[in-house]
Amino acid sequence: MFQLNLYASQKGALQNEYIEHAYERMIELERQHTDFFKLKLEEFGHEAPKLSGGLTSLAGHLLGGVALDFTTAENRYKLGIAVETKAIEMYRALIMEAWEYPDICQRLWHNMIDEEFHLLWYKDNLKHATSLIQST
Repeated sequence: MFQLNLYASQKGALQNEYIEHAYERMIELERQHTDFFKLKLEEFGHEAPKLSGGLTSLAGHLLGGVALDFTTAENRYKLGIAVETKAIEMYRALIMEAWEYPDICQRLWHNMIDEEFHLLWYKDNLKHATSLIQST
């Protein structure tokens, strides 16, 4: 849910149509991930947890307390890299925990691969953003 909220909150600040479409796609996939987990939790008789503390404090936690100016594309990409890296780590752990549930495991693999694609996208765009900054 953190990723969904983070990307949705950043979308309004984007000034490039391609980047907006990429964020829309990531938001769509993250919503599917969130809906899957919510459904599975409900099937097992649990409620989905609520996020507290706000996006800024969660982002700071992921970055080890480092403060970034999220208005720059470069820093948004760095945060995206940190968030996606953490999501991949969490999916690896979840896959091991859900090993005896093949249907859940398959979905976890697919979600983790989505996160890996997001990570690659952020890394590639960070590389381009950094090269543009260095060339000016």
